[in-house]
Amino acid sequence: MTATLGITRPRPAVVGRPFYLVMSLAMAAVFISGFGNTVPNDFIGTPALPLLLHVHGAVFTLWVMLFVAQPAFIARGSITLHRKIGWLGVALAAAMLIMGVAATLFTVHYGYIPSFLPPAIFLVMNLVGIAVFAGLIAAGIALRKRSEWHKRLMLGATVSILGPGLGRLLPMPSFGAAAPVVLFGVGMLFALAGPVVDLIVRRRVHPAYYWVVGTIAVSQLAIAPLAFSPIGGGLLAVVRAQ
Repeated sequence: MTATLGITRPRPAVVGRPFYLVMSLAMAAVFISGFGNTVPNDFIGTPALPLLLHVHGAVFTLWVMLFVAQPAFIARGSITLHRKIGWLGVALAAAMLIMGVAATLFTVHYGYIPSFLPPAIFLVMNLVGIAVFAGLIAAGIALRKRSEWHKRLMLGATVSILGPGLGRLLPMPSFGAAAPVVLFGVGMLFALAGPVVDLIVRRRVHPAYYWVVGTIAVSQLAIAPLAFSPIGGGLLAVVRAQ
């Protein structure tokens, strides 16, 4: 019947394109809304927020803007522009790695830690998130010519650093000791959105998502045991002493 009527089913790659734009906008909304709760006071507070954290915030903001722009280019068919701008993304990702580590160590050393997270959890969570981000970005760059892998890896990389935005957006203090668990659960909802859409559009989950979701889940589940281990405690003591 389909052949007789000349109706063809749209290719999954085409059908799925809007999803990546929608996801980028949703995560940008989390970042903007979350940091919007604290940024005004960061600029006018006394003492003023250190320059290092301002630079970190600027680099982070540029990444969010690029993360929205890239799927927008693909959605409108500007693949050449997407590829050219992608090299800017490589440099920006490297800056994210450097500034992420620097800002985390600075924050822990000087006590700019959210009250709802134990210092060891905050330290390990941020360092693990940065490591996962870097790993998924590196894999995405290496597989940039395999678009089905590339876009899923890049999406997962940004999901892996969604925690700071979620932590500022959600009423974390009201969750008490369960705050890290809530943060993990909400973050995993974003990580699982891709596989769910794959099942709807492709009728199967792309292998990239097994790596993406698996890496994010395992890394998040490892945070608490690592933070409260001798390694985590020792690292926290070193950072505070420097």
